[in-house]
Amino acid sequence: MGSAERALRLRGGARTSTGQVRENNEDNLHMWARDLFLLAVVADGMGGAAAGEEASRIAVEAVENGMNFFEQVDSGKLETMTDHTIIERMRDVIRAANLNIVKRASANPELRGMGTTVTMALVRTLERPRGKSPENHVTRPAREIQVLVAHVGDSRAYIIDSQSRQINQITADHSFVEALVAAGHLTQEQAEDHPMRNVLYRALGQNEDIDVDMYEARLHTGDRLVLCSDGLTRHVKPAEIAEITLAHDDPNEAAQSLINLANERGGEDNVSVVVVILEGPNDDDSTIELRMLVMNDDEDTRVIPNAAIAAVEDDTVKAVRIPPSSPNEPHESGGEGHDPSAPPQ
Repeated sequence: MGSAERALRLRGGARTSTGQVRENNEDNLHMWARDLFLLAVVADGMGGAAAGEEASRIAVEAVENGMNFFEQVDSGKLETMTDHTIIERMRDVIRAANLNIVKRASANPELRGMGTTVTMALVRTLERPRGKSPENHVTRPAREIQVLVAHVGDSRAYIIDSQSRQINQITADHSFVEALVAAGHLTQEQAEDHPMRNVLYRALGQNEDIDVDMYEARLHTGDRLVLCSDGLTRHVKPAEIAEITLAHDDPNEAAQSLINLANERGGEDNVSVVVVILEGPNDDDSTIELRMLVMNDDEDTRVIPNAAIAAVEDDTVKAVRIPPSSPNEPHESGGEGHDPSAPPQ
């Protein structure tokens, strides 16, 4: 291993805030790092103060317990572990969390209807042969920094390119309005103020079966990885997230600055942010673009629920603002034929 490769370093910071309006923090997060390996998760609970906090806690604990086998594995083995092995473990952990939430809600009437988002990122190095240009010059580094993201709900993962200063949203929100935007029924501007913007069609705790979306990307020197709950994105635009995050060399300071801005603009919801920075010498080939591969359970995971289409096509539905289910509850969980208050089947 050369000195340049040894100089690569992952630095992570995590911060959470109750916000300016909510009485309880229903978000939970966790981060664990060693060498060039990092695991982080953000979960945003729903279903009322106690229920939402319990659901997000269960999700984060499941990640901590289910992924802790990595802590027992030598770093060198992590680099050669297949994507399939890691992806299946990440999916299995979230599926287990979902079942735990469903069972807990079924056994406790006060917790029925609880659920949570979950966005988990695993960052590791990949060993690979050096590539050659037509002029026989080395054009690609011997190592790549891979990011694998498992995702359910509307918490988000972003990668910020330090060279172009562009921000790339890795995940797709599992919300009615995001599905409608993707299908061309709504513009992004219309979605921001739509009455169903807080309604999710997929979240942990809805049913015993859960589809987990998987994404893969790369980090280059200076790039930032950001995980956040929607308490941030409802107040801070993606371009602002990029600008603020790139302005800080300390990931904890970056996370706190983002939270501070969200709170200054109203802090209507709990806010949780994880920031990861890849430090080190410049890549051998800085022209390698961000690559993203969507690896999902089903070929089509962007099916629009009928209820969402009705909300756009029916003027009477469009005109109704769907309020949170309680003063402490910013999210609703919905879907065709789904009653969030009903006991799990």
